[in-house]
Amino acid sequence: MKKRIKIQGFLIFLSVMAVVFFYKQILQEGQSSLSNLIFSGIGLLLVISGYFLRIIARGHKADENPDGKTLVTTGVYKLMRNPMYFGTLLIGLGVILFLFKWWIAVIFLVVYLSIYIPEITKEEAKLKNLFGEAFKNYCKHTPKFFPSLSVLFKRGGNRIFSVKPKWLKKEFSSLAWILAFLIIAKIIFNSILV
Repeated sequence: MKKRIKIQGFLIFLSVMAVVFFYKQILQEGQSSLSNLIFSGIGLLLVISGYFLRIIARGHKADENPDGKTLVTTGVYKLMRNPMYFGTLLIGLGVILFLFKWWIAVIFLVVYLSIYIPEITKEEAKLKNLFGEAFKNYCKHTPKFFPSLSVLFKRGGNRIFSVKPKWLKKEFSSLAWILAFLIIAKIIFNSILV
């Protein structure tokens, strides 16, 4: 098993234990306040956006690179070099803003970046070895992690987010499960905190 997966599993376990033992300190205090409603709405939008980004990135990469030997620089990969990791970040932040107090997002960011920056660095070193000058040129024009908004506003920017039905079909069930989980968890947490 990958070291990263073991670390993530351990961190999820610690997070669940923190919720069990410190729920009053870290969970949102019900839906009564306007700020909680706003954070919950932003959280849902981030979760859906993150899944959408991951679906597009994974599907586009699979279509453009079926053999794993092609450098993908089109589609959402024009915006950033690591759209799936960025999508994961959006999902994580969305879950936190939906269920927890806002300051938990700071802790999440520190943990997330400490795990994924080394992972991205390692993966990009492999890509540099595999694709050489082509990858170096790609890096010059495409940000590593945060999207290039200027690319969105250039002509043809709308094709970056094109989606094929087969991509959605593959990933829709996991999105539905996470949304169902969030809503059920929110209902349970709200009943506990009342």
